[in-house]
Amino acid sequence: MKRFPLRLLSLRRLCTSSTVETGFRRSEFGRERLVGTVQPYDRHVFLHYGSPATWPSDVEAEEGLPRSLSLAIKARKGEMKKKTRLTVHGGADDAASTSRGDILIFPDMVRYRNLSNLHVDDFVEEVLVKETKWQSSSMQTLSGSFIFVCSHGTRDQRCGFCGPVLVSKFREDIAALGLSDKVFVSPCSHIGGHKYAGNVIIFDSSFNGESTGHWYGYVSPDDVPVLLEHHVTGGKIVENLWRGQVGLSREEQKRAQEHRLQSASEIASTNHR
Repeated sequence: MKRFPLRLLSLRRLCTSSTVETGFRRSEFGRERLVGTVQPYDRHVFLHYGSPATWPSDVEAEEGLPRSLSLAIKARKGEMKKKTRLTVHGGADDAASTSRGDILIFPDMVRYRNLSNLHVDDFVEEVLVKETKWQSSSMQTLSGSFIFVCSHGTRDQRCGFCGPVLVSKFREDIAALGLSDKVFVSPCSHIGGHKYAGNVIIFDSSFNGESTGHWYGYVSPDDVPVLLEHHVTGGKIVENLWRGQVGLSREEQKRAQEHRLQSASEIASTNHR
């Protein structure tokens, strides 16, 4: 029988213990009801900045562009028609050739390039408050599906473990399906609900005829092909993983799922007659 050094065995036990406590096999995984766990908001702004390995726990408060943009949004939120959330995303192999300082806005499905500290106030004024085009950068309309996976390990170990595994699995399956030019995935910072890790948000340019964003929780690697097949290419909500939707209150999220499940049940009943 092959023998392992005691030091290596201890390391293996430590890794296994960490996986059980923070990964997809942790005791809390899949235990709570997910629907209605998304705090209501209308617009999601993603700033490309760094990568999960370099993000501090409170990356939006980091000195520089994340902090400048976060403070500017908070200062003007009372003047905005849409409740706006800011999240950082990034990585060496990132979604749709996005680079440092680029801004993605959903469900508007637009991108602005190369935001700098000097132009933060103008950007917030023109785009987020007045809802006009930003004159300092050309606006690019986005198409396809954009998938964001919370991978903020310095904020929560569960996201730090589950997130990178899911990002890799999404990229692998997207490539295998020949969807690399239509579906883009990126790690992102804290989005809320660490206990539901893996946490995934999917924004689509056309999901059943509308541009919107859906949140999923307790996502495991086995769920990745399901989300790609049913949600991304099939236009169907994966109900057992669905946390909620951008633009809906918590109660509206619950009612929306109840309506879908009731409709599905009625259709199934009719088909069996």
